[in-house]
Amino acid sequence: MAIWRRTNPNYPNPDDVRMTLGEHLEELRTRLIRAIIALVVGAVVCFIYSDELLGFLCAPIFAILRKEGYPAELGFFSPAEAFMISLKVAIIVGFIITAPFSLTQIWGFIAAGLYPQERKWVRRFAPASIALFFTGAGFLLVIAAPLLYGFLLTYQNKLPDRTGLYPAFLIGTTQRKPVEVDRADDGWPATAASQPTATLPEDSESPSPLLTRIPALTTDPADPPEGVFWLNRTERQIRVRYGSQVYYLGSGGLTPVTQGPRLKPDIRISDNILFVLQLSAAFGIAFQVPVVVAFLAAVGIAPVEQMARLRRYVWFGMSIASAIITPTTDVVSMLFLLVPMVLLYEVGLWVGRIIEKGRPAAASG
Repeated sequence: MAIWRRTNPNYPNPDDVRMTLGEHLEELRTRLIRAIIALVVGAVVCFIYSDELLGFLCAPIFAILRKEGYPAELGFFSPAEAFMISLKVAIIVGFIITAPFSLTQIWGFIAAGLYPQERKWVRRFAPASIALFFTGAGFLLVIAAPLLYGFLLTYQNKLPDRTGLYPAFLIGTTQRKPVEVDRADDGWPATAASQPTATLPEDSESPSPLLTRIPALTTDPADPPEGVFWLNRTERQIRVRYGSQVYYLGSGGLTPVTQGPRLKPDIRISDNILFVLQLSAAFGIAFQVPVVVAFLAAVGIAPVEQMARLRRYVWFGMSIASAIITPTTDVVSMLFLLVPMVLLYEVGLWVGRIIEKGRPAAASG
């Protein structure tokens, strides 16, 4: 009976109902148990599909790493970190997907403490708020995250070489000593259009007497044949040219060769997951703009016309918030959050005008 009284939207006035402390605590206990059971079930389901969740959350950074020629890899620095990050993601995502049910349980408990008019506005705005939160998080993962990673992972990844500023008597030469080999091929490819060859020993069981040999060079050749490997003895790398780009054979496959010092991303998976979840929450909260604007107009705290006159100041505040949420100096990336917030602010004003126009009709009725 107590639950019916709290969930019935037509119940007139909380002042007309009195419940004992024991009844309050019993209902609170029941609803908390339901919310916890939902969270556990959601976390278990998410843990079963934790590989898919991690792949989805890491998809933006993997795409940019591959685009920049890096292997699509994230590291973990403790034996249990990979398991713990899967468990944390399962709990957090499980909490998010079961949040509507948990909020329904909380709403069922506090509804009796609100007047009918207050319950009406909460019932109207709560579903829109939840939908906009998930929309904002999805917008971050699908659209904004690749742009952010594209800027952050390439920002100053090439640095000027200033090692020549140090005198040789202090640190010695800054040039690497080439690897010693029995036979160098520094004249290649001037006299050959393909790989050098070497003759196999007479007792070899190979049907071919010739063996293709990778040329060993002190520096990269001026115009190497395409698709032919060579050893750069100074950099200690096996390299190959395709098109106009020279690559070296690294742990992640063929990686473009860049001249001079560079910054190489070595990102921890827990740091990346925390970064994505924090930004997802920030975008989800930012997408609450129309709900806040419409709610302020509905309860009469701020008239729509007043908020419309102050829109330039609101836009300025939104631009500052967007610059903080998107840690980049790239204007395009910041606009991907700012433009939706501005549009959603106008949507909130439009909804607020509809609410204000319907208020006299409701009062007369």
